[in-house]
Amino acid sequence: MSAQVIIIGGGMAGIKTAIDLLNAGVTDVLILESRDRLGGRLVSVPSTKNPSVCYDLGALWFHDALINPLYAKAKKLGNVRVFYDDGKHRVVSESLASVPEHDIHAIMMEMRAFAGLLYSENPLLPDMSVQQLSQLYLERQRSTLTEHQMKYAPQLLRMWDEMWGGVLWDKVSVKQAYLAEGEDHVGRNAFVCNGYRTVFENELNELPESFRKSRIKLNVTVETLDYSDPTCVSLTTVNGDLYKSQYVVVTIPFNALSSAKPMLKWTPALPQHLALVFSEDTRGLLGKVILEFDECFWPKDIHRFYCLASNDDPSGEPRPWKHPTLIVNYYAMTQIPSLVFLTQDPLSSQIETLSKQQIWDLFKPVVEQIATGPIERPIGILNTPWNNDPLTQGSYTMARVGCSSSSDICGALAKGVNKRVRFAGSETWAGSANGCAHGAWYSGEREAAYIIDQIRGIGKSRL
Repeated sequence: MSAQVIIIGGGMAGIKTAIDLLNAGVTDVLILESRDRLGGRLVSVPSTKNPSVCYDLGALWFHDALINPLYAKAKKLGNVRVFYDDGKHRVVSESLASVPEHDIHAIMMEMRAFAGLLYSENPLLPDMSVQQLSQLYLERQRSTLTEHQMKYAPQLLRMWDEMWGGVLWDKVSVKQAYLAEGEDHVGRNAFVCNGYRTVFENELNELPESFRKSRIKLNVTVETLDYSDPTCVSLTTVNGDLYKSQYVVVTIPFNALSSAKPMLKWTPALPQHLALVFSEDTRGLLGKVILEFDECFWPKDIHRFYCLASNDDPSGEPRPWKHPTLIVNYYAMTQIPSLVFLTQDPLSSQIETLSKQQIWDLFKPVVEQIATGPIERPIGILNTPWNNDPLTQGSYTMARVGCSSSSDICGALAKGVNKRVRFAGSETWAGSANGCAHGAWYSGEREAAYIIDQIRGIGKSRL
């Protein structure tokens, strides 16, 4: 079996690559997808209270709302409902249902400014974790801080950084979290209310129906990629089937390529620029837990609750208040009585092994703290499956202390293995779209343009 271009993976990056290739007249394209469905980590589950409202296990927001091409298309088509959930919020802790925030937020921002000052004064200072930065700041500024600020400001900083990438703050790189340029989102974040699946289908529908029926193969897992022949690339599946192609675009999630149990075996071994970034642990383990109730018994108008941890020891079995979490209030956006909790490493992986009752026991004390009346048992509990899934092995990449930056990783992947093996996916696009659905879309556009240039003899790489 052969095709001029084979795309491994039918998520956002793979579909966008195929769309642009077909629009340029490159029609001998084949998509091989391991799952029995398309979409990758874009999975929307309808609410039992109202099927027109969905819970997303993957992407939740349109980030970069001012420049996001997926959002622009959704607005043009008018089929995606969004809500800007950046309004009223509340900070809570195990002991306080409402933590006074005005002064601790200022201290949190000063901690971030303190990081810039440290490294501007000493550019050769080794990278440190966000937790280490917090400790150093408190040591130097203790005389200027109140007990309230000392206790809660570091935990607010921790909450934001752990919820950003799903990595504990003792492993989050200060250089990458605060000093990297070009990674701030452009515009607000628009929460998708009726499911990111609709966003994906807006792209999928641009592929001709005949292509979708005949040129997309589901339940096909590529096991080995052999690029030793300079004229073509050979792919072998777990079932022993052989495919050959002039060009291959690999859209497998970066974590599943770089883990201790990678999805792909390479012949010959990867070149040094890729071997280096694949050897590092840059997994982001952001997860979600969704609790759906019959009635809303918490403040209806608060968009988010920022829940601070009670201590700095995340080791051992999961327990209430051990980790910070961010709660998205679905009721404020959709009038559906549901709460979405964001989780991090190692809690995200641990939750995937728990029963529904154990998950409720874990979050019930947090729900009790934000409740305005008697609480009820949830009528439904969902959680993300990405971290223990061999096809993903995490949600996305996150720069840890001492590891390559996201821009370095993207730069290495954008070079490809040679002129015939390329990489696409949300983790392969640098800047503010890194790790986002529109980052995957941009990467598919980039790789399609590269292949089109090669086929037309231009031979110009668009990195």
